[in-house]
Amino acid sequence: MRMTASRVVAAAVLAGLTAGGCSAGVTHAPGANQPSVSVLVRDAKAAFTTAASVRVVGTVVENGQAVTMDVGMFRSGDLSGTIKAGPLDEKVVVAGGSSYVYVSKAFFSYLRKSEHVPGSACALMCGKYIKVPGSSFTSKFSLSVLARSFQKQVPVPAAVGQVKVTSYHGQPAYELSDGKTHVFIAEHGTHYLLGVRASDNGKHGTVSFSEWNSVPPVAAPPPGEVFNAG
Repeated sequence: MRMTASRVVAAAVLAGLTAGGCSAGVTHAPGANQPSVSVLVRDAKAAFTTAASVRVVGTVVENGQAVTMDVGMFRSGDLSGTIKAGPLDEKVVVAGGSSYVYVSKAFFSYLRKSEHVPGSACALMCGKYIKVPGSSFTSKFSLSVLARSFQKQVPVPAAVGQVKVTSYHGQPAYELSDGKTHVFIAEHGTHYLLGVRASDNGKHGTVSFSEWNSVPPVAAPPPGEVFNAG
């Protein structure tokens, strides 16, 4: 389930960054002082690659499965937030190379079915975090992984179906669209990616990016809140 979440998030974002490839022509030419589409996408990719942290919030539906996330991510690999996929609603913390998952009643039910954990264990585990292998999240779902994925995409053409100046969650932004995918990139300052809204080939959803380089630090759960199988 965690791998599904990371794969869907990455797919949604990457689809937005390559939206220009679906266009047949320009219907709104950039203004004299407006960056070209290729420059905007290049800058957004570069900003993602060098950012120290970002908050990722959104819901993506692929093949009928909805994945919702609200996660703060760091270049260091630290991560904190929630990922909901199907019946699972996982509170996740990655700090200092260690990964933790909060054991809610729903997650315990998942553990009973997938790991054959006895029902009596809920009295010990439920309401606490369990420590999982450090690579469970960082190898598939991290700021570095998303940044590397962006760099693997083919170059975006210098034209999309629509380019306009708008706002995204109250922030001035450039909107790049081919009618199916809408990409929002910050207008002022660094051209950070602000959001992607897409609907194509059975996949749809919205993912927003905020708190660039200003996500609050992540701390590991206190020892008393971590279930120790030993």
